[in-house]
Amino acid sequence: MKNTLFAALSLAATITAQTYTLTDLGTQCGGDLQGQVVTAPAGVVLRLGVTGAAPRALALLVIGSPQPAPVQLPGSQCLLLVERRVVLYEVTTLTGSARFAFRVPPVLPITFDCQAVILDRTPTGPVATSSDVVRLTGV
Repeated sequence: MKNTLFAALSLAATITAQTYTLTDLGTQCGGDLQGQVVTAPAGVVLRLGVTGAAPRALALLVIGSPQPAPVQLPGSQCLLLVERRVVLYEVTTLTGSARFAFRVPPVLPITFDCQAVILDRTPTGPVATSSDVVRLTGV
């Protein structure tokens, strides 16, 4: 009985101690990235949306830690500010938007950055632009 009560109290303390914040960093250079943290029955979910990007282009969501030094993207003056650990992809709509969602790992503390890179074709060749960065911090 004591072990069950201790386990229940420990789990309740862990659940109530989870606080997530989102911080916008960097500048937009081809799209705006917005995020929302949602608590679902399966856990905490991060929803991200890109707006203002090129229509019908490939949107890559780069997830990782800050780059030691920004990397210039090909065909533009835009910068990649996130060191890649995971990449998700989606095609932007005719209005230049794309949506991403994934479960946040149940590990505390946690911090990671997300940045969208938009790959588009132009008459002069391929162009890569980037969004601002959204940083998730969980304590």
